[in-house]
Amino acid sequence: MIFSQLKSSNNVTKPFLQSRMISLIAPASVNSFYDANKNKIVSVDATWYMPDVPMNGFNEFQKRRLKDAVFFDIEKIKDHESDFPHMLPSQRFFEKEVSRLGICNDDNIVFYDQQGVFSLCRAAWMFEVFGHDLEKIYILNTFPGYSKNTSDPNLVMKLHGANTLVDESIVTSSSTLPKSEYKTKFDDSKVVSYEQLLSLVQDNKIGDEYTLIDARSASRFTGEAPEPREGLSSGHIKNAINIPFTELLTPDKSFLSTMTLNNIFKRHNVDDSKPIIVMCGTGVTACVVRAAMQLAGFDSSKIAVYDGSWTEWAQRAPSSLIVKDI
Repeated sequence: MIFSQLKSSNNVTKPFLQSRMISLIAPASVNSFYDANKNKIVSVDATWYMPDVPMNGFNEFQKRRLKDAVFFDIEKIKDHESDFPHMLPSQRFFEKEVSRLGICNDDNIVFYDQQGVFSLCRAAWMFEVFGHDLEKIYILNTFPGYSKNTSDPNLVMKLHGANTLVDESIVTSSSTLPKSEYKTKFDDSKVVSYEQLLSLVQDNKIGDEYTLIDARSASRFTGEAPEPREGLSSGHIKNAINIPFTELLTPDKSFLSTMTLNNIFKRHNVDDSKPIIVMCGTGVTACVVRAAMQLAGFDSSKIAVYDGSWTEWAQRAPSSLIVKDI
């Protein structure tokens, strides 16, 4: 398994290690960022709700979004032939869907989520996997925070007369941009397959040579609580480290500070000395952990996502490779 080297990015918020960066835009910096990059930005709404939440990402996009944003649906842009949810699509399918949205290879992309920080990280990771320049990938931290700053008359941005980029007109299309010709270059070092992880587990390399982080809740990780999907065993992979993705976010679902994130990973004894694999239930919140690690200064080229995550592992792995702490 090879973890390739990424170029450093030109951040809005800069972690302490220059070669290990992703870009984070604070709500107070949104207007100035867009003003400085006119005609070079595509805003991407990547909102997705868990199946048990009675809301729909596209419906929310239709009612409220950043001006001229497009809607990237992780439930649609995936491998529809797979038995597992949210698996990466083929390069050809990704190119087709991204071209339909009008996104170009040289665009700066600002990813956001109507819930805060959640599914947007999956979308940003997908673009990274398919070769979009990391220097052109940005995360808005967060859309609800920005919306509040520009709507509440008691807040500083409103008092200073900042124009809001929130558009509340009703739309029916996922994009108003002209169709593009998006081309991909797949980076397989950023994704781990079941077969690769199985080999590492069977060879007892997890913990010794690789760090495996599981982003699910502690009770699902230990096996105390059931998985949301009926008939799926909870538990974890031997020597995996449990860091629930919620531990990395504030109560309003924005990323914690770089210093705080770094301290959390230190507390869990996670460092940059070994390649890191992140997983979760279906490969969505694992990307939240990966993004948080990048912000904390970890090397992007050494962090891969197990795409099938626990849903695939619990169905395919031998029962002897499912550990419970109860």
